[in-house]
Amino acid sequence: MKRMLFFRPAILAVLIPLVAGSVTAQDASKPGESNASKFVYADFQNAQSGRPVSKNGGMTRLNHYSQNEANPPQFRGLENANPAAPAFARVTADDVAAAFDYELRIPNEWAGVNMEIFGEPEKDGKLVPDDVSGYKFITLRVFAKGAQYVRVELITRGQGTNLESGYPMASFRVSPGFNSYKLKLDSFSQPDWVVQLDLKRDVLKKLTSVTVGVHCDKCLMEKGTLVVDNIAFEK
Repeated sequence: MKRMLFFRPAILAVLIPLVAGSVTAQDASKPGESNASKFVYADFQNAQSGRPVSKNGGMTRLNHYSQNEANPPQFRGLENANPAAPAFARVTADDVAAAFDYELRIPNEWAGVNMEIFGEPEKDGKLVPDDVSGYKFITLRVFAKGAQYVRVELITRGQGTNLESGYPMASFRVSPGFNSYKLKLDSFSQPDWVVQLDLKRDVLKKLTSVTVGVHCDKCLMEKGTLVVDNIAFEK
């Protein structure tokens, strides 16, 4: 039996500047359809083989990583999914989101769990990119229990660039409740130790997936839940 998470988050009608003005949290609402100023990337209203998919039918999966491979993070999403996938979380009678439970373990210098959302279905076994280079913001709705910060990462694979890790990312502090957040795409950056990419040319023009998840450095024990909905790119 497939597992669906149920919860009734407190919806806060607030506008809070975060991360030096690069992120805002605001009243949650459904994104509607894509138009000239917005590209709806994932609203999780559709499923394929019981799994949440992006707006255009790209697959979703759960990933984990850790410095200490003997004690990796644990997570739980859709039951019996292979590869692991987020579960559906019912927000209202006519709205669902994607979610997973997680546990970060010690000792670990760094670790994390994320859901990865591919924008398009594969074609002939290859990833299909989206060109989002004309947009200035990425927006999403997030409910987090346990985590204080959430990390978003923009990924391109099979398009001339294939990093093992270190794609452009941004982290933001979450507010209580199920809120919408708006991040400036030009605020995304890579770690110093990785090959530096041109954000617009190498990544946004050839975007194959977006990850949303939790991360820790000098980790402490942490258990929680992350619920994500309505990922969109906006001008």
